[in-house]
Amino acid sequence: MTPRLIPTDPGFIAVHRAIGEIAAGRPVVIRDGVQAVLASPIDGGPVVSGRLAITAARAAYLGLDSAPAVVEAEADRAVLEALAMADAAPVGRQQRGGSLASAATELAKMAERVPAMTLGDAAKAAPGTLACHAGDVLAFRHALAATQRPIASAQVPLAAGATAKVTAFRNAIGGTVTAVAVGDIDRGALVRVHSACVTGDILGSLKCDCGAQLRLALSRIASDGGVLLYTAQEGRGIGLANKLRAYALQDKGLDTVDANIALGFHDDERDYAAAGNVLSQLGLGAIRLMTNNPTKAAGLEAQGISVEPVPIIGTVTPENAHYLATKRSRSGHRL
Repeated sequence: MTPRLIPTDPGFIAVHRAIGEIAAGRPVVIRDGVQAVLASPIDGGPVVSGRLAITAARAAYLGLDSAPAVVEAEADRAVLEALAMADAAPVGRQQRGGSLASAATELAKMAERVPAMTLGDAAKAAPGTLACHAGDVLAFRHALAATQRPIASAQVPLAAGATAKVTAFRNAIGGTVTAVAVGDIDRGALVRVHSACVTGDILGSLKCDCGAQLRLALSRIASDGGVLLYTAQEGRGIGLANKLRAYALQDKGLDTVDANIALGFHDDERDYAAAGNVLSQLGLGAIRLMTNNPTKAAGLEAQGISVEPVPIIGTVTPENAHYLATKRSRSGHRL
């Protein structure tokens, strides 16, 4: 059994630093104990070869085997970007990717890059290039979720009509989950676990129902008491830039599910381990969860939280009707 990764481990620290390097567009070395590769993000990093690691979702979308893959093509950025994120692309020779390809695309996801990386010769890495182990990369999310701790609280008056105790829970690398609590919180409390949506929550986008659900949840919590957890999982966990890329594919005719898959993501990349950890620290082992999404309920139940779903349905508009229909027909939302 692989030892549990903890924040003081050199492997944990190496992965954290590697995420920062990929986010900045710089390549890193990934090792698996047998071999090593120089991995570079296709969206902004240097092209280190014509070998491109893609996810199982992207491989299946391109009509290849449904497994993490390495596709060999011309070492040309335009060709490789088409292989990584176009709604249609020429396909080169494929081979199974294994743990190195899986770790490379997982690093890209955690850095909120397109999950596709060019793979080159590790021996050609520049001096000082950071390195990490594939096994540590693949264990990192789970290890990180367990590190959420409360760091600051304050009383905040809400426009919804109540004063909330707002607590920031920070993880070992600085990411936060915000808990907004109104009233006495106990077993069976009303809870909304809300994923950040810049376009819907802040800009008032009509493409989704996120902003409407957020306001409705805050109104119910202000009236009846409960907790809203605001989590940094934009675009169902793919990040803002990738969500906008998915929007562009939707404008070409793909629905929300296929747009995410075309970019190499699952339909929903969110993980509820951090939210489950925070709810447990708040003493909430059983909740009434405001959601229409059975996957969210199942995700929290997998963390040991007993969940009673409570519908939360916003206004259907001409702009979000297709989005909501896709949620219902393809993602199983109860709408």
